[in-house]
Order: sequence, then C-alpha cells, then structure tokens
Amino acid sequence: MFLRIVLLPYLLFLPLHASLLAVRLANAPDLGWEVWSPAVLFLSILLVTYLALRFSDYRGSPAVPSLVLALLGVGIAIQYRIGTLRTVEISSPSQLALPIGVVVMIATYLLLRHGRINKLEPFWSVFLGASVLVIALVLILGHAFRGAFFLAGGINPVEIIKPMMIVAIATFLAGHRLLLRRSFLGIPLPPLNILTTVAIVWAAPMFLLLAQGDMGMFALMNITLLVMLYAVTNRSLYLIGGIATIIAAARFLIPLTARGRARLIVWTDPFQQATGTGWQPLQALVALYQGGFWGTGLGSGSPNVVPIVESDFAYIIIGEELGFLGCGAVILLFCSLIFSGMRIASRAESAYAACIATGITACIGIQTLFNIGGVVKAIPLTGITLPLLSHGGSSLVTTLFMTGLLLAISDERLPKKQAADKQKSRSGKAPAAKSSARSRKTP
Repeated sequence: MFLRIVLLPYLLFLPLHASLLAVRLANAPDLGWEVWSPAVLFLSILLVTYLALRFSDYRGSPAVPSLVLALLGVGIAIQYRIGTLRTVEISSPSQLALPIGVVVMIATYLLLRHGRINKLEPFWSVFLGASVLVIALVLILGHAFRGAFFLAGGINPVEIIKPMMIVAIATFLAGHRLLLRRSFLGIPLPPLNILTTVAIVWAAPMFLLLAQGDMGMFALMNITLLVMLYAVTNRSLYLIGGIATIIAAARFLIPLTARGRARLIVWTDPFQQATGTGWQPLQALVALYQGGFWGTGLGSGSPNVVPIVESDFAYIIIGEELGFLGCGAVILLFCSLIFSGMRIASRAESAYAACIATGITACIGIQTLFNIGGVVKAIPLTGITLPLLSHGGSSLVTTLFMTGLLLAISDERLPKKQAADKQKSRSGKAPAAKSSARSRKTP
C-alpha cells in the first residue's frame, strides 16, 4: 500500500516540481526555503492518508486513493506554478480547502465503511432538503460574478449538492430497480407513479439551478442521473433518450439568456468577439498550440495570459507547459480513476451502495469531460472546474468528500474477525430461542 499511495504519486509530483524550481533558479539564483513547501505539503498529505488507511485496516481498492492523490499532486504543482497555492501565507479561505478536503475524505471513509453507508438510505429527504436549501440560499444571498453566484468570500457551496443529490436519488433508483427494468419490446415501461415520484424529487433542485442560470451544473447532474438509471436497469434507451432530451432542452434553453447566447457565439465563432468574450478561448487554443508534443516545461510558458486559467482553464497549463504528452497522461489518470470507480460499483454488496458509487464515478467523469471538452472547443464552455486540478475551495472539498464515499463503499465488508463474531452471535441466539420455546411448552 505504501508503494501505491505514497511512493508512486510522489514520484509523479517530484519531476513537475523540479522543473518549476529549475526555471525559477535560472531567473532568481537565490531561492527561499518556501519553494520546498509544496513538496513538504504533498508528502504530508500522502503520509497522513497512508497512515489513516493503514491503521484502519483498509481492504478496499488501492487504485482509487492512489489515482486521486496522483491527480492531486499534479494539481498542487500547477496551482503553485501560477501562484494560486500559497503554503506559507493564507490570504483566502480557498487556500485551506486542500487540508480540509483531505480530512473530510478520511473522516467520510472511517464513518461510513463496513457497510455503514447503507444507513444513509432512510435519510434521503434530509439530503434532498439540504440540496434545495443550499441552492436557494446562494440564489437569494449570493452575488453574480462571471456568470455564477457566490457568497461572501467567493464561496460557492452549490458544489456540495453533487454528492447529496446522488445519495438522495440512489434511494429511489435502487429501491425500485425491478420496476424500472420493466419493458416491452425493449422499450422501458416502468410504472407511471415511480417515474412521477423520481421526477418530483429531482425537479425542485433542478428548477433552482435553472433560476440561478447554472446550465453546466444542470447538465452535469441530469446526465449523472441518466447514467445511474442505466446502471440499475441495464436499459440503454433510458440513457440514449435522456441524453437526446437534454441536448434538445439545452438547444432551446441556452439561447434564452444573454450569457447562453454569448457562449454559443464564442463556441461557434470566437473571432466575432476576439477582444471580448472570445479572448479567453482563443488564447487557450494558442497556448495548446504552443505546447506542442513535449510542452515548454513547467514554469516556462505564459498561461497567465488566459483569463481564469487557474480554475476553468487549468487544463491549458498542462497543454502548454507539459504538452500533448502531459495532456494524455492526465486523461489516462482520469480514465483509470473512472474505471476503478466502476469496478467498485460492480463489486458493491448492496444495490444502494452500487448506485452511489456509479453516480459519484459518473459525476467525476462527466465533469472532467465537460471541462476538457469546453477548453479544447469541442463543446460550449460550461464554467465547470477540472476535478482535483482546478483552483476552487468548494469544488476540491466536494471531490475529496466523494472520494471518501468511494473508499467507504470499496471497503464495505466487515473484517474477518468481526464477521465471524457477528455470525457466531447470530448462530448462538437461535438455539437459545428454541430452547426457551421448548421449555414453555413442557408441562
């Protein structure tokens, strides 16, 4: 476990940090001790995570924590490169997101492992109500900035609805999976009352997201729902028909707002607004072109020319300074993480836990696809961050929280000793009950 959770992620991080130090050393021969702080910070995170899993006797998939930590290391390197990660001076709450997120990930795993995640199932209404409350508070108390709503301090807690909505809707999908599988000639025909119930539960938070104008989160959550629905029913028409409906709805809804129309124009022809809204995607494409196959080297490019490069366009830093090779490596890490998450879902002991694991994995994968697709101009920009790599406090904490859920589902089985004691206690109670029953019948 030490090899996968500590050594391999750190060996991936060290060349990136060394490249950055080499560039800085060439420009400023006298470097302070703080240049080593990212390496110390990342090593501390690796050791804390390893020790927590080691002493808690983690028996789940080692691939998920290893891949998440590796991506986290890449994120630390690129965020430190552009100056958004400060390990010595704390000037904003978002700079505390990394240690908070790691603590949340470990705590979530410890609290919900060994099948305890199934105890969340009766509390679906609590998670649903909390999701609606969070979106409503941000909509009422928040202020618009760059097309999104934020609370004081630049905090956007809407990210937390992703795991809460997944946990809430998993109760309905897993509980009614047999009814949802009903079909006629391959066409799904579930009971109307079940579909109506799911639609009503899902409608309230989605309506608030539309009122907020957050089309990216709206599309992300709905496609995640479709993947979960397909996973529990194995009916491809749910997925195909649902995605077609989302595309048609997006084609109708996006042009209704000024922000949506601007993004469509930028996507189809950014040169119409080359000095305005089209400046960001055009500079991003130029940076990708300059990176070529090998890249300019971490610290040798000019990614700061791209506006908001630290969050929405973090992939540009990789493309320009690590090149096509670096982009391919990052995509490979994400694909491996998605594959590992789906394996956890397929091996889960309960349908509820499997549905949650599927939703979390799908959410991370779709979010990655939305971000990279928007950056390379394959799809319109959605304003969604790149998981674990982009700068963003609530996004990072939420992703690590979802990782904790995956770890808990992966380590779902009780240890052998506890399972044996539980089985022994069950088998021991039965004879006692029978003997007492016989004694009552004896005259």
